[in-house]
Amino acid sequence: MGNSSITLQEIVDGVSTIGDLNPVLVSTGGFANEPALTIANDVFGDMFAERFPWKWNRRKIPPFILNSTQQDYILLGLCNLGWLENGFRVQLNSTQVPPPVWPITTVRDLQVSRVGAGWPVYACWFPNDQLEQGVWPGPGVKYVSPIEQTSMPWNPWTNILDVNGNILVLLDYGTTGLVPPVAAEWVPPPETPNMPEPENWPVGSRIIDGTCVWQVADPNGQGIRVYPPPPNNSGDVWLIRLFGQKKAQRFTSLLQTLDPVPDDHSKWFRDGFVAYSHRYSTNPNVQRRYQQMKLDWLNAMAAEAKQDNREDESKGFYPAQGLLSPQYYTDPGPGNPYWRQWGGS
Repeated sequence: MGNSSITLQEIVDGVSTIGDLNPVLVSTGGFANEPALTIANDVFGDMFAERFPWKWNRRKIPPFILNSTQQDYILLGLCNLGWLENGFRVQLNSTQVPPPVWPITTVRDLQVSRVGAGWPVYACWFPNDQLEQGVWPGPGVKYVSPIEQTSMPWNPWTNILDVNGNILVLLDYGTTGLVPPVAAEWVPPPETPNMPEPENWPVGSRIIDGTCVWQVADPNGQGIRVYPPPPNNSGDVWLIRLFGQKKAQRFTSLLQTLDPVPDDHSKWFRDGFVAYSHRYSTNPNVQRRYQQMKLDWLNAMAAEAKQDNREDESKGFYPAQGLLSPQYYTDPGPGNPYWRQWGGS
């Protein structure tokens, strides 16, 4: 069940009672759903912008374990991530109980790097088809699970391309077979021989490769790039846990609810709907009020997103490099994750 029980139609009906806005939503020129759907999608576009990290819209990104030398990771099923908020790394091979945890900084973009280091510092997301993919390592190659290992085992990349350009993601560790894995062509079930090929085939299909199992990933899905990538071997085993904001749903019907907006936050959607309705008015005097109403609405939401200042913010500013030195110093990891040198080596 979603967060909301309020439909878009209820919002439209309520706003239509405002005299200046009634012509906008009632006299629609034969298009019963417009401009209401466009207004609703405009409102959601602003409500779920990066400046509004709503707690009720947060999602946990599927955790993943880093692989030797690999920088890019495809997370099966991840497709509705709007932006990353923050994250942390867990040192799985530590003998300490519970295992040590340090923060990861989420950023907008990261360049491809082949220089490995002992711990990841940054993470960002990319569409799967923009991530770097590996190649099949050949027959009889063993993939070793890093779970319960004392150090990072050497493995080939765990997301690869087959000969047809399909992205394959390793599901089960094992030893590769004799021939490269290739996504199968569509074969309708015997009981329904005329069943058409699914639109996204072969996404989701699985391939047996010796004792390894691969799954075809959606090229339009999402994955994560970390920096720096893990070293070749003998390093720590890191589990990455990230958190982000979901994309807003797109309205295609007045019968849709405001999900994921909870009912007790529906006023912010309604206020935004009122502001944007002014934009679509044919009355210049009404339309002229749009910019100020929108600004007032955004400012009010900013205050609400901060819990009316009842919650302190734990984040702060930390120098990324020496003020008098051009050198760049990365996170030295365990001990003090935010420490930076102020120059020199």
